Amino acid sequence: MLANANLVSMWADPKIRPAWLADFTSDQFVLLLSGVTLAGFIMISLYRVAFSRISAKAISQLYDEVTLRTSRLSMTFFDTQPVGRIVTRFSSDYGNVFRLFGGPLAEFFAIIFDLVSMAILIGFANVYFLALFLFVALIQGLVYKLNQPALRRERRALSASRSPSISHFAESAQGVTSIRVFDRVTTFFDRFENLNRLYLERRMRTSNFLYLFSLQMGGLTAALFLATGILGWWLVDTGQASVASVGVAFAFIMLSAASIQMFFEWMAQFEEAMTGVERLDEYLRRDLEPGLKLPTTAKFELGHPRYSVDDESRLSRERMTLRRAASVHVKDLRFRYAEDLPWVLDGVTFEIKAGEKVGIVGRTGSGKSSLIQALFRLYKIEQGEIRIEGQPAAVSGKSEVNGVPNEGADLSVYRRSMAYIAQEPTLFRGSLRENLDLLGLYSDTLLIEALERVELGSWFREQHAGLKTEIEEKGKNLSAGERQLLCMARCLLQDAPIVVMDEATSAIDPQTEEVLVKATEEFFADRTQIIIAHRLSTLIHCDRVLWLKAGTVKMFDRPEVVLPLFREAELREFTVS
Repeated sequence: MLANANLVSMWADPKIRPAWLADFTSDQFVLLLSGVTLAGFIMISLYRVAFSRISAKAISQLYDEVTLRTSRLSMTFFDTQPVGRIVTRFSSDYGNVFRLFGGPLAEFFAIIFDLVSMAILIGFANVYFLALFLFVALIQGLVYKLNQPALRRERRALSASRSPSISHFAESAQGVTSIRVFDRVTTFFDRFENLNRLYLERRMRTSNFLYLFSLQMGGLTAALFLATGILGWWLVDTGQASVASVGVAFAFIMLSAASIQMFFEWMAQFEEAMTGVERLDEYLRRDLEPGLKLPTTAKFELGHPRYSVDDESRLSRERMTLRRAASVHVKDLRFRYAEDLPWVLDGVTFEIKAGEKVGIVGRTGSGKSSLIQALFRLYKIEQGEIRIEGQPAAVSGKSEVNGVPNEGADLSVYRRSMAYIAQEPTLFRGSLRENLDLLGLYSDTLLIEALERVELGSWFREQHAGLKTEIEEKGKNLSAGERQLLCMARCLLQDAPIVVMDEATSAIDPQTEEVLVKATEEFFADRTQIIIAHRLSTLIHCDRVLWLKAGTVKMFDRPEVVLPLFREAELREFTVS
C-alpha cells in the first residue's frame, strides 16, 4: 500500500520521479502498480500465515508446559487454590493469550512496520508534516501511559472476578444431587447470579475504561487531521511545498493517524494478553512437589529438576522389590496438612511384613485416610519416616530424622509400588483401554484377561466397540459396581507389591463387594494388603488390625483381639453421645 501510494505520486508528478522511472508511460505505471500489488499480496499472505502458525505453536507449547508443571505441583497447592481460579488460568487467561498471539499479533507488528515506513515517506514528502506526525504520536503515547495503570488494574480485577463464579458453578454441578434433595436450588442459583453479576459489572467497568481511552485517542486523531489540513494549505500558499508532495504527505498522515490510534489500542489489548501470560507464568515457575522431576520432553529451562534420558529408561524398569510383596515400616510419624493446622497423625509407629494383610479401623477423624495420604507421600512429612522394603522416598530437602539429605527410591518408583482402590473410583473421559492402561503398556489379551478376572467379562462382550468403548467423565455411564471393578482390573494390571483399599466396599452392591473380597483373598493373596473398611466383617480375615484413635495407634493386633474391643468402644461412645 505504501509503495503504491508513492508510485501514484510519481506518476502524477514527473518532477519527483527517480531516473529509472523518468520515461515510464501510463501503461507501464499501471503494469508496475499491478505487479507491486500482487507481490505485496503474496508477501502479506505468507507473513500472516507463517506468523500465525509460529505464534499458535508457541502459545500451545506454553499451555502444554504450564499443564505439565501444574500436574506436578504439591497437593497443598490444589487444596489452597479455588477450582475456579485454576479453571480460569486454563480457559479465560489462556483464551486471551491465544486470541492475541496469532493473527492479531501479526497485525500488530504489521502496524509497527507501517508506521515506521510512513514516517520515512512523510519525511521525504515534507519535513514539516513529519514533525507534526511525531508530535501527535508523542501525545498519544503520553495518553496511553496515563491510562496504562488503570487499564492494567481493571483487567487484573476483571480476571480475578471471573474465578468465584466458575468455582461456584463447578461446586454446584458436583453437588447437584444434594442441592436438589435439600431443596437448595434457588439458594445456589441466586448465589451464582450474584457472583456473575459482580463479574459483569467489573467487565462493564473495564469496557468503560477502554471506551474512554479509545475516545481520547480518537480526539487526538481528529486534531491531527485538522492540523494537517491547515499546515498543508499554508505550505502550498507560501510555496514551500508542491500540491503533489502535500497530497502524498496528507495521504500518509491520514493513514498513519488511524494506524497510530490502532497501535495504542492494540497495545491495550496486548496488556490484557500479557496479564494472561503473567498469570500462566505464575504457575509455570512454581516449585514442583518435592521429589518430582520433569520429563525429558519439558521444553523450558526454569530451574526445575528434570530426568535425563538414561534416568527415564532406568526408572521405567526399576522396582522397589523383585518380590511379589513388600514390607512397610512407619516410625514416629507426625503429619499435618499445613504448619498452622493441628497434627492429624501424632507419633504413629507400626510395621507391616511383606505379604501381610492388615486392616485399619477408627472413627471418622482418627487419621485413617491421612495415613494413606502420608504413605503415598502426597504431603510433606515433618517428622518421622516411612520406608518400603527399607527404603524411603527420595524427596528434596532434609530428612525428617537426622537432618541430612534423604537418600532413597525415586518418588515415582516409590509410588508405583502401591496400587490404590479408593472409595470413589477414579475414571477419566476416554476409551476403556485408556482407563485400564494409562501408560499404554499392556496387550489387548492382558486387558481382557484382567476384565475377566474381576467378572466383567460378560459386560465387556456386550460392548460393541470393545476396548474402544467410550467411558464418560467420572464413569457416569457405568454403575457404581462397574466403576469399582474397572479400578480393580486396573489395580491387577499394575502388579504392585502393595495394594491399598480405602473404603472400597462402602458404596457398592453385595455382588460387587463379593468380587472385591474375593480379590483380597485370591488375586492379592501374595501381596501386602492395607485395607480401610467401614464394614468390620470384611476385616475378619486380616492377619492384623491397626486401630487408630485421634491420630495415634490405640492397638495393633489380631482381628479377634482388636475388633471386639473396637466395636465395644464404638458402642459405648455412641451410647454416651
